[in-house]
Amino acid sequence: MAETVGIIGGGIIGVCTAYFLHQQGYEVCIFDEHRFDNSCSWGNAGMIVPSHVIPLSAPGVIWQGLKWMFRAESPFAFHFSFNKELLSWIKLFHQHSNAQHVRYAIPHLRDISLLSRRLYQQLALPQQAQTNFETKGLFMLFQTPKVRDEEIKIAQLANANGIRAEVLDAEEVQLMEPDTRLRVLGGIYYPGDALIHPGKWMQFLIAYLQNGGVSFYASHKITDLHIQQKRIQAIVSEKEIFHVDHVVVAAGVQTTSLLKKIQVNIPLQAGKGYSFDVQLPSRKIHIPALLLEGRVAVSPFGNLLRISGTMEIGANLHTINQAKIHGIIKHFYAFYPDLQREIGFTPDQKHLPEIVWSGARPCSPDGLPFIGRIKSFDNLYVATGHGMLGLSLAPATGFLLAQLIGGKSPDVNLQAFDPQRFDT
Repeated sequence: MAETVGIIGGGIIGVCTAYFLHQQGYEVCIFDEHRFDNSCSWGNAGMIVPSHVIPLSAPGVIWQGLKWMFRAESPFAFHFSFNKELLSWIKLFHQHSNAQHVRYAIPHLRDISLLSRRLYQQLALPQQAQTNFETKGLFMLFQTPKVRDEEIKIAQLANANGIRAEVLDAEEVQLMEPDTRLRVLGGIYYPGDALIHPGKWMQFLIAYLQNGGVSFYASHKITDLHIQQKRIQAIVSEKEIFHVDHVVVAAGVQTTSLLKKIQVNIPLQAGKGYSFDVQLPSRKIHIPALLLEGRVAVSPFGNLLRISGTMEIGANLHTINQAKIHGIIKHFYAFYPDLQREIGFTPDQKHLPEIVWSGARPCSPDGLPFIGRIKSFDNLYVATGHGMLGLSLAPATGFLLAQLIGGKSPDVNLQAFDPQRFDT
């Protein structure tokens, strides 16, 4: 009889983990307190980015966040409160915002990112038409000399670590985007990056797993974990009890509160972001882009254009901040000035998108995800804290966890991603 694995969390991390466990012959069930169609995994930018080898906790980030905190339209900010967990997280973030940590993190993020990119090639390329999977690379576009100089240094660092990066001037960027005018000083082109429509990717994976016998339990809020000696014996929801052989907690920002019940500390904060879609009459943008001065992501899925941005730590997760949407639109038009006529939104807040998605990315304080086994238990594993890299790193995360659960040595060294690395 096959061993059973209960996965708590139905986002892209949980679903990819289920995929690889199912491939290994495990009986898998996935639990989520909501439906399986509205997590961060559905509304994100869909970017697969081996280029992102520098963690969020990089030098200068916290001071930039503090400076932008008082600007209504800013793309990144900390929202301070007297929340003890938030203050503790910010302290840890500050401690890791240094060059030494960046040097430590780069090879670990590189290795897991390249593994994930290879897995996307294997899994998503055969479903290219169904998932909008494209391998056209990524632009990092800039308009100011200061940002240009910073990005050239990052490109040099990427090349030195095996991630190909090309420095382009404005004319070279424009030649690669012939169907709309760009207002840029230049850009860095990362040809190894890719793009996938996150909603279609999730739909494909869920349908595949359901057809293969994986059980999905929507509207099942997990309230407790039953322990016997050093093992999780059962997962307890508000509706019933499920006996399992292994447990994977991939519940995003909710991971912290659930594991607190069994005295396991996983420091996470939600990084709030927004996105909205625009239907164009024809494809105007061909290469995904990050517009650096405004931290805006541009994801072209054929004629459909997804525009997304902001990273707010400690923000209210239940409201739409119209000023942030205004800021995203303003920065988008600053780079693609001719598309305002096509899209129709105005940067004066009079005409904004009717449908705006928002989500809470689970962010670790050192910019590295939590992936691995909880040492005080024989059968409890954690997969969360990926921040903006959740979709990008999901296949590798699921693949490596399936190796761990199966008793194999993982293909990537997981020491840097130890879920209990902040224990004192």
